[in-house]
Amino acid sequence: MADLACRRLAVSLVVHHWCESELYPAVETLGKSLSAAREQGVLDEAALFVVYNGEPPLDSEGLSRELARFFPFPVEVLPAQANGGYGKANNLLLESIARQSFDAALVMNPDVVVAEQALPRMLWRLSGDPSCGLVVPRLLNPETGRDVYGCKRYPSVAVLAVRQFRLLQRVPALLRLNARYEYRDRRPEWEHRGVELCSGCFMLARMRFWQDLGGFDTRYFMYFEDFDLSVRAAARGWVQVYEPGAVVRHSGGGAARKPLKHRLWFVRSAFRFFMRHGWRLWRVGKAAR
Repeated sequence: MADLACRRLAVSLVVHHWCESELYPAVETLGKSLSAAREQGVLDEAALFVVYNGEPPLDSEGLSRELARFFPFPVEVLPAQANGGYGKANNLLLESIARQSFDAALVMNPDVVVAEQALPRMLWRLSGDPSCGLVVPRLLNPETGRDVYGCKRYPSVAVLAVRQFRLLQRVPALLRLNARYEYRDRRPEWEHRGVELCSGCFMLARMRFWQDLGGFDTRYFMYFEDFDLSVRAAARGWVQVYEPGAVVRHSGGGAARKPLKHRLWFVRSAFRFFMRHGWRLWRVGKAAR
């Protein structure tokens, strides 16, 4: 266990719109969960890096001091940079800390609320399994408390279409296909090793994992950069684990509920994903090996 322990953690939080009502609860609950991990002996040190890629420029030093008032670990707001997308922003941070002594890195969205036992459970899971490279939590809707089903099987054109167009959701066969895509044949309370695709809203991974894969593929400006990462990780032998004891509430919605430009980004990224990893018209999930 000692050789596998991930006791020094870096957190990358990418922000495009600085919204205190959304960001501050994420940072505060993250701090409480990290403190619980330290108290339980699965974490020694942590540092939060807020990567801002929005407009207008912010007072990064002043905001770092502001966040430090309620975040019990070192925190730094990085100066504004050009918006190259979620993956690129995280990669820049991961590259900048590569020479530091972090064992693991967490990448997260600002629109989350972290349960106190989330990081103790995730760090325990990561430290106890040498083949495990990435751990993701159980995601819940903050308003309804229902599962969001962040883990997915390999997609098909049909299942992505039904998620974009509500009219198709009246077709029973397509609804069954979507249920399989979301792993609804497995109870959300069950641990799952070997998840095919993981949501990028809250990903904890060893530094060796990020370095082995070169981080996210920056050609995905938005959408599918997390799925691409998951497929590449599995191909290199990393096991991705869903830890149901770690709960994170995530308020982000899919592209279908966002402006038209998000749908265009979604389609472009889906096309890139299928061109790289293989097309599926109907069936979801990788073939058994």
